[in-house]
Amino acid sequence: MAWKSDQLNWKAFLLSGFFSFTLPFLGFAQDHYWWANNVGWDGQRFWGDYIIRAPRFLGPNALPIPRLGNGRIPNERSFAFSGNSHFATGDLTHNLALTGTYNLVPDVISFELYWVPVEHFTLSHDIKTERKTFHVFYNRRWASGDVYLHTLIQILKAEKHLQDWAWQIGYRHPSSTMVRQARFTDAAGYYLDVSFGKKLIDGSLKLSLNGMGGIFVWQINQNAQNQNDAPLFGLGLNLEGKKWALSPVFRGYTGYLNNGDRPLALRLNGQIDLSYKWQLFGGVQKGFGDLLYNSVELGSKIRINAAP
Repeated sequence: MAWKSDQLNWKAFLLSGFFSFTLPFLGFAQDHYWWANNVGWDGQRFWGDYIIRAPRFLGPNALPIPRLGNGRIPNERSFAFSGNSHFATGDLTHNLALTGTYNLVPDVISFELYWVPVEHFTLSHDIKTERKTFHVFYNRRWASGDVYLHTLIQILKAEKHLQDWAWQIGYRHPSSTMVRQARFTDAAGYYLDVSFGKKLIDGSLKLSLNGMGGIFVWQINQNAQNQNDAPLFGLGLNLEGKKWALSPVFRGYTGYLNNGDRPLALRLNGQIDLSYKWQLFGGVQKGFGDLLYNSVELGSKIRINAAP
């Protein structure tokens, strides 16, 4: 009987050691005690206070750099969708993006709605630890983004003033999920910018210089600080043929908290018109500064009111 008892004790010891070693890799060890130790929890503060709401510590679609305008509002009603992939050390993300454009008054005012309805991500343990992921959502892999509404207003047109100038007002409606996974902010934000377009070559082949400047503001919902403000900037070229265009652009913003809030991006956009109503577009992007991701996009646009 003593021999059997010793044998059972050895089996229990081996099983205990096995599970102690394998549970962390299975993800079951990421409990409240793991999270509390990771963030240095004081026993009282809300879990959201420990997530850093800055581009460096969030998913690639949480606080994206606003696009570079060309000084003209889009005189079209269209619908576009694209697939996007984002690559960073310890983070692989794929998402679908939807864009709807409605021109209310030709050459005067236009509206645009942008949304990432679904995002799939695979994160390493180190990234989850660095971003202070809340333990309850440690193993989640799906999220949905915030809705952006853009209002574009034409200020000046090159036909009368040598350059095109347009004003953009962007507002982020808090509607995202997986904040506890540090994927999105689920908080309001807005940006105001003025873009310009200057024709350098105007013929069968067109070349223009585009730029923008403005401010980007987003809520961070911290006890000591409610929002972050950042100068917004961008500069690029647009080379355009009869049915195609290529646009290398550089853009970014610099938050004043300097807590991972200074993303920069170099991007090459391309598009080709297959017909009056159907366009293919895409882009590749290299992140710098606090933008850790390199990205690829491929999509299609359908113009509803286009005509020959």
